[in-house]
Amino acid sequence: MDSCIEYLSSHPIAIIVFAAIALLMIYFIVVKFFKMVLILGLILLALGGYFYYQSPDEFPDNLKKTISGVKEKSDKMVEKGKEILEEGKDLTKGIGKVVEKGKKAILGK
Repeated sequence: MDSCIEYLSSHPIAIIVFAAIALLMIYFIVVKFFKMVLILGLILLALGGYFYYQSPDEFPDNLKKTISGVKEKSDKMVEKGKEILEEGKDLTKGIGKVVEKGKKAILGK
């Protein structure tokens, strides 16, 4: 690993090439993600149109029920996420002491 860092620090053109490749990869990933979101949006619009066409009178009520169900479930997920985050904080409280002990053991102090 040190030799790679040394090589890159002594050859700035290699850094530019790697950065350009990384930027291109990120660009293509974002473009593919954007296309996927657009296609998914079109599919959802088509499904919504289909269900509206099947029963136009019941559609607003079904949509309101679905949105309220999604809102309730997302609120529950947020609460669970907060609980997990708090549990994670409890787990990491003593990590600083462990790191300091490891440093002292390695450096022999």
